[in-house]
Amino acid sequence: TPPPPPATMQPAFLAPLAPGASSSLASSFAAAPRRLPISAAAPRRVAAPAMSAVPSGLDVLGPLAKEKALAKNANKIEKLKNEKCGSAMWTEGYEIADALRRGDTKWEDLNLDDIDVRMKWNGFFHRPKRTPKKFMIRIKVPNGELTSEQLRFFGKFIERYGEDGCGDITTRAAIQLRGVVLEDAAEFMRGLDAVGLTSKQSGMDNVRNMVGNPLAGVDPDEMLDTRPFMREIQKRLTNDGKGNQVYANLPRKFNISMNSTRDNFAHTHINDLGLDCAQDPATGEIGFNVVVGGFFSGQRCAMSVDFDTFISQDQVVEFCLALLRVYTEHGSRVNRTKNRFMYCVEDLGVPKLKELIAAEMGEGTVLRPRVGGPIYPADHAPHRDILGVHPQKQDGLFFVGANVPAGRLFAQD
Repeated sequence: TPPPPPATMQPAFLAPLAPGASSSLASSFAAAPRRLPISAAAPRRVAAPAMSAVPSGLDVLGPLAKEKALAKNANKIEKLKNEKCGSAMWTEGYEIADALRRGDTKWEDLNLDDIDVRMKWNGFFHRPKRTPKKFMIRIKVPNGELTSEQLRFFGKFIERYGEDGCGDITTRAAIQLRGVVLEDAAEFMRGLDAVGLTSKQSGMDNVRNMVGNPLAGVDPDEMLDTRPFMREIQKRLTNDGKGNQVYANLPRKFNISMNSTRDNFAHTHINDLGLDCAQDPATGEIGFNVVVGGFFSGQRCAMSVDFDTFISQDQVVEFCLALLRVYTEHGSRVNRTKNRFMYCVEDLGVPKLKELIAAEMGEGTVLRPRVGGPIYPADHAPHRDILGVHPQKQDGLFFVGANVPAGRLFAQD
């Protein structure tokens, strides 16, 4: 067995708890993660974009991406973002909701592009034909980690809507609440802030909810606890829940997953970016092998391809953010059915993409080749059945796996 990695290989935000400190899910979620040391190489600093009076998607694009967004063959969503980015709803959403509640404006006077498209950057989804004037709200829940306080907030909020109010646990372990009226949007968003959650950047051309091991932190078989990585990525992606325009104009939606066990609960093989926990047999260092390009759509289903890259724990966050900036600049903005990251991988090729990402991470960054054997060995152990009561890695404690049929939750649940 290789020796365990030295302590210096561990990012500061993964440092052990102080003696006597609580290790409960609730307390660890509430704790503000410490800032991650990037790597030995100085990272590329991303300057705050120069904003227009009305935020435009063009504000955050480099020359190549801007040329694509302004091209005659750019798709209609690119043109809508050029006119006014959905990030404008991070402030206007509150203003619209408050104005409706006060009676200062009427629904009929609202901009339909704002309501039906741009509000998705705020996590608010409107279906005018099926549920007119009622919204579904999608909340980001990195690694599916929630506290009882947060769930009670959801239940109390949707209770007012009676039979129209319900919630869903999504396939990406996010939460969606249904039946919400726009007049209550500002109240809801302020409530989310108070319990440490956000709905910003949960729809349209943004990074969707990040998935990891559902047993993270208590799993006796995990190689690493995936939660701290996802908390830090979420914090940087969304500017700590306030919204971050730098990462709000991707060519298309983007899925990230992180796998820390043989079970691959997170299905890295069908995500745009998959990080598979691996141990370097030569040094014992635990990091991540990278796979890219997996996705499902009505036009194409593709398995991830090997990126031939092993990243250390202290490279994880910067690697993810650098890859997103490269995708923003080099991804296609023509046909939305062919704008997913796999098409960028196929267009540029893995070697070129690695070169661009390393440069984006900072001068001197080295991306090592992947370690270990095949990505998914043919003889790997079968998935565990985690329903029921099972011992967790903390002595004397147990976790409970429960089934929520169709993921549907009501206020009393």
